[in-house]
Amino acid sequence: MIITKLIGGLGNQMFQYSAGFSLARKKDVALKMDICFLLDKSKRYYRHTHRDYALDIFKISGDIASDKEIRRHVVPRRGNKYVYHLIKKLKKQKDVYDDGAIDSIEDFYRLPSDAYIQGSWQDVRYLKDVNAELLKEFEFREQLPADHMEIYSKITSENSVCVVFRRGDYVGHPVLDIVGLDFYYKAVEIIESKTTNPAYFVFSDDIEWCRNNFAPEGRQVYFVDQRYTGPKAQYYLMLMSACRHHIIPNSTYPWWGAWLCRHPEKIVIAPKLWYKGQSDRRNEILMDDWIAI
Repeated sequence: MIITKLIGGLGNQMFQYSAGFSLARKKDVALKMDICFLLDKSKRYYRHTHRDYALDIFKISGDIASDKEIRRHVVPRRGNKYVYHLIKKLKKQKDVYDDGAIDSIEDFYRLPSDAYIQGSWQDVRYLKDVNAELLKEFEFREQLPADHMEIYSKITSENSVCVVFRRGDYVGHPVLDIVGLDFYYKAVEIIESKTTNPAYFVFSDDIEWCRNNFAPEGRQVYFVDQRYTGPKAQYYLMLMSACRHHIIPNSTYPWWGAWLCRHPEKIVIAPKLWYKGQSDRRNEILMDDWIAI
């Protein structure tokens, strides 16, 4: 059995699930998810944002691990956090593997068939062998609500370009930079050179800022505000993935919006650098056929 630890928002959870799914398929064993970190709503460190388990918006085959199954590897994160951390220090972990300690994809697939994996796993090599299967895993359980159909119809009838601005918790973030407007306008130039009559659909956690700052000259721009998000952000993701082309920032949520898009001639443009202080090379999170700038 492979158990993958889920932390962070929907996009992060999808990467963690995908790595576990890929390893479980390779080993021909069951996949389970440890969601204890997400269930623990106690006060955390500075800038921590509590996230809910969100993968139940999809038709995934993996199950949630029981405390008994988790305990074979680590201490389940339950109850008083001080007691939890004390027990964690005393108990020896077994067959626990962190993505930071895995040097290559070959080493990843050499992990034992009974393992607990933790980390971000934001590397497309973990997805490569199971792309088709993951498309089925990440099929949405429900349809868009009726009051979302007007914007959906516009997206599917236009030569739509999904443009995502991530602001909010990225402002002043110690690790993740906000992508500047120069990136977006350069991406627009590329889109304009490769396709005809594009219409831009802007998604953001700060739509008002976008209205005041993003205006491609001579083009139709639709601002898809937060009323379209959905209780677990699933409707926003569905609308993003319905667009034909994508301009995304350094954020896993719109990354998956672009990845889930099934348009055969889609253009995806993303920043080459994903983190502050990253070496000047293309980040391993980017698909081979995506344009990095």
